[in-house]
Amino acid sequence: AFQGLGAAWRRGEEVFAELRLEQRQHADAALFGLHPALLDAALHGVALGDFLGGEADGIRLPFSWTGVTLHAAGATALRVRIAPAGPDTVALTVADENGGAVASVDSLVLRRIAPEQLRAAQVTYHDSLFRLEWAPVPAPAAAPGTLRWALIGQDAANSTGLDTANSTGQDAANSTGQDAANSTGQNATHGTDALGLVAALESAGADCAVFADLAELAAVVASGSPRPDVVLLPHTGPAGGGDVAEGARLATHAALDSALSWLAEEGLAGARLAFVTRRAVATSPDAEVHDLARSAVWGLIRTAQTENPDRFLLLDLDGEETSAELLTAAVTGGEPQLAVRAGALHAPRLARVATQEQNEDQVREALPEFDQDGTVLITGATGVLGGQLARHLVAERGVRHLLLGSRRGQRAPGMPELVDELTVLGARVSVAACDVADREALSMLLAEVDPEHPLTAVVHTAGVLDDGLLPTLTPDRIDTVFRPKVAAAHNLHELTRELDLSAFVLFSSAAGTFGAPGQANYAAANTFLDALAAHRRSAGLPALSLAWGLWEQRSAMTGGMADADVARMERSGMAPLSSRDGLELFDTACAVGGEAVLVPLHLDTAPLREQAAEGGLPAVFRGLVRAAARRRTVA
Repeated sequence: AFQGLGAAWRRGEEVFAELRLEQRQHADAALFGLHPALLDAALHGVALGDFLGGEADGIRLPFSWTGVTLHAAGATALRVRIAPAGPDTVALTVADENGGAVASVDSLVLRRIAPEQLRAAQVTYHDSLFRLEWAPVPAPAAAPGTLRWALIGQDAANSTGLDTANSTGQDAANSTGQDAANSTGQNATHGTDALGLVAALESAGADCAVFADLAELAAVVASGSPRPDVVLLPHTGPAGGGDVAEGARLATHAALDSALSWLAEEGLAGARLAFVTRRAVATSPDAEVHDLARSAVWGLIRTAQTENPDRFLLLDLDGEETSAELLTAAVTGGEPQLAVRAGALHAPRLARVATQEQNEDQVREALPEFDQDGTVLITGATGVLGGQLARHLVAERGVRHLLLGSRRGQRAPGMPELVDELTVLGARVSVAACDVADREALSMLLAEVDPEHPLTAVVHTAGVLDDGLLPTLTPDRIDTVFRPKVAAAHNLHELTRELDLSAFVLFSSAAGTFGAPGQANYAAANTFLDALAAHRRSAGLPALSLAWGLWEQRSAMTGGMADADVARMERSGMAPLSSRDGLELFDTACAVGGEAVLVPLHLDTAPLREQAAEGGLPAVFRGLVRAAARRRTVA
């Protein structure tokens, strides 16, 4: 793409050049203010003049830009005038083919850099290994009072002095018009909610009506009161009686109930429901997750957002007071998911992981140590991924003591053959029939590990699917998926935290990162795993959660996927991983260091660029692909 200089000529000290994108690059032009290939070609013209004096040693790179103005966007061909503007400095005037102004640069200073400096500064990135980074995003200025606000919460409603029991049903229907508004927003000033959202909004002059539940809100709107623009739904407080896994299960049940109730209320269509948590997500690799139970809500609602665009928001607050202005910016800025940290907004963006310049021996040294005298526990070992990983650890990583756990143990199809294969490769293999979600059973299993070969690593691959669009999900279908994922992972965390482990690897899914349609329960479970890994790392414990894309080899979990489903995923840019690619990515991810969660998947950005050009690019990909420019040059 970077070969667009078509013609050039000189007039005194000036250089003129004609630039053109290749035909295949024309669609991409709409994604940029000025396509980088055209800008690069324009700067090539600098070398055709005498702007840099007689010194020809080294390489000249742009150092300082001054007075840069973009007049129009989306050009596929340009005419550029380059003129001297001082020592090692040029000015550029850029026009389209019709002579219309596209851009101007008052001053561009170029500085010399030695070739060896350039080589040292080069950064390369993995093609198929990503991380979720929380990038700062602008907070648009908007007055809180320009929006109609509401908040849902029994405790908040009670603290306002409202008689919530009598404000529903017929009584709510009778309180129409201004009376209804006065009976909510006015009285809300006398109370607070757990996160202080009502107080923050009303201190800025905005009205925030408080309701005990969505049914009460819907009844008031049906009676003729104005529909709110944004409804805040705080998710805080104790859940599960101190049992984190149980708390996650119950919090996800509650979130599902709220989401389904919201979608069922036709009178609330056009409004957005904001699920508000506090420190339920980690916005940096070393950040602590304080509300681990409600991390699962993020996975569920990410999928709800995918299935129902513009109906749900996700907002995670820190421990500081949140201003009304920041709340308003969060709900008006066009980001479906945000975290507030130190008074600033941050949005999740998928980003490639930088490679490390290492030879093969260095890579092996960087991997978590799998002690040949220690035991490695693999859960879900009867699954395709568990079996593949067991072979890989023995054949490639030198593991000599394996404990393979699954609910069926030796009775599982293919298990005797797998044990024989691993034994031939030189490993001592123990197989246990154990439901890892059963804390007592897992405790007994760990107690039986040979003390001469203590447990030194855990890889949790177990999981099940129970797919269905959000309206078809039930609490039971959430529980089916949560037991082998959430309960099992948390049991492993608690029962091994005092052991000297070198690795604790969780097999998660990109469904939780992106919000896969039809997999809200699975997304919720895997988002919990990601948060658990962050929680462990913040406590100084080893942890890595791998949010895998689809594997090519079908398993008991993915065997039910139709070829059309796989083709749909490929059209969206996500191609399946071969077993070889997946195992290589396992090693690569384990060698990265410093990350609690990584996303291994094959991602083709071409379909994403097409989505961006059509204005339909999911926000999480905005760090990889630019959104379409609004202004275009005249053809």
